[in-house]
Amino acid sequence: MFLDTSIIIEIFHSEKNSKTFEEIYSLIKDEPLFISIIQIGEISDWCLKNNIDPEKRISKLRKILNVIPLSEKLCFEGSQIKFNSRKKGITKFSLIDGIILASARSINQKLISMDNDFRISNDAVVLK
Repeated sequence: MFLDTSIIIEIFHSEKNSKTFEEIYSLIKDEPLFISIIQIGEISDWCLKNNIDPEKRISKLRKILNVIPLSEKLCFEGSQIKFNSRKKGITKFSLIDGIILASARSINQKLISMDNDFRISNDAVVLK
């Protein structure tokens, strides 16, 4: 399962017995977990905003997550996904969102997210 940054942040926030945490855990518990290398920057940014040492947090995450590197092909595909999403009226869909979804697709993984911008993708699971 490919984790969007919104899911990682939700895990950081959620109590282990919360409904949201349990829903996320039920989807990922037996799955290999993946993120894009570009998400390291997003997670680090979130950590800095929340007075958390980004290197320590990312070091812990790297023990349980497989990090997918960027490539020129993923950048092209990510920009195409962004372009198509914007054409469909999802005005906040970012290039990073496109790269994350392209990365998930590149390894035949579903993307799990809290971000409604992914709702039009049939290879994403959006939690509410």
